[in-house]
Parts: sequence; C-alpha cells; structure tokens
Amino acid sequence: MVHRKTRVLFLCTQNSARSQMAEGFLRSHGGDRFEVYSAGISPSGEIHSYAVRVMEEVGVDVGDQYPKGLRTYLGKVGFNYLIIVCARAERDCPKTFPGVGTTLTWIFDDPRGEDVPEGERLEKFREVRDEIELKIKGWLARPEEELARLKEERERERRERRGLEEAGRS
Repeated sequence: MVHRKTRVLFLCTQNSARSQMAEGFLRSHGGDRFEVYSAGISPSGEIHSYAVRVMEEVGVDVGDQYPKGLRTYLGKVGFNYLIIVCARAERDCPKTFPGVGTTLTWIFDDPRGEDVPEGERLEKFREVRDEIELKIKGWLARPEEELARLKEERERERRERRGLEEAGRS
C-alpha cells in the first residue's frame, strides 16, 4: 500500500515572509510526512530578503521558493490542512475552500509591519521565524492538541449561534 503524504498549504497575504518560512520549516522538519505549499491572497513579486536570510541562519534554504497566488491551488489541489498565518489573510480569505480538510489559524506578527522600525526589522524577522518554528515543532509532536482546540472553538461558536437564534425568537 502506498501512503500518501499529508498536504499542507500555508496562507498569508503576500506569501513573501511568514508563509514562506512556515513552508520551509515544515518541509525541513516533516518533509518525509508532508507535501508542503504556501500561497498568498495578493502575492508580492519575491520573497523578502530578510526571510531568506534568517532562514539561512538556521540552516533552512528557502531561496528557491517564490510567492504564489491562492488561485494557483484553489480547486486544483486538495489539502488536508490549510494553515492561515496572518490576520489580514484570515480576514480576507474565502470562508470555504473546496478540497480543504481542516483549516487552522496560527497568527504571527508581520515582521515587515509599519510599526517595526527599519533598524529593528531584521531582529523582528528572527523573532517571528523562531515563533513559527516552535509552533510547527509543537504541532508535529502533538497534532491532536491543535485539533482538540479547534473542535472546542467550533463547539463554542455553535453554542453562541444557538443562543443568539433562541434570543431572537423570544
């Protein structure tokens, strides 16, 4: 029997930093078990040079990766997991994805954010890189915890909706 790898798509706004780092880390730490992709809602022209640099610092080469739009995969490739890594992508992305099993949301700060002074930007990239790696390593070690948290969140949302509907009827 041939065992198919679990397909994961990391989604960000521009697909130039966080989603690219996440793709590189999952490929590095779990490439034997995962087929890893990344995309952006509004992809930029290239990966941010600091993203490439900080990943090289920890021995992960993302130099061959490039920004891709969500349309590259949507409806063409099925994914076991869609992992959204930035708040803007979470807000702007479609609520339903054909061919996606489970959607997870792991929000990381934007290392290119306007609130990050240029002199501190490289250090912010390192900080976000380390947070992404820790999250991925934790998920690889205990994926059931992430799924249990997601199930709990959805159940809470269902209860809140039911409560609102009942309040509206009375």
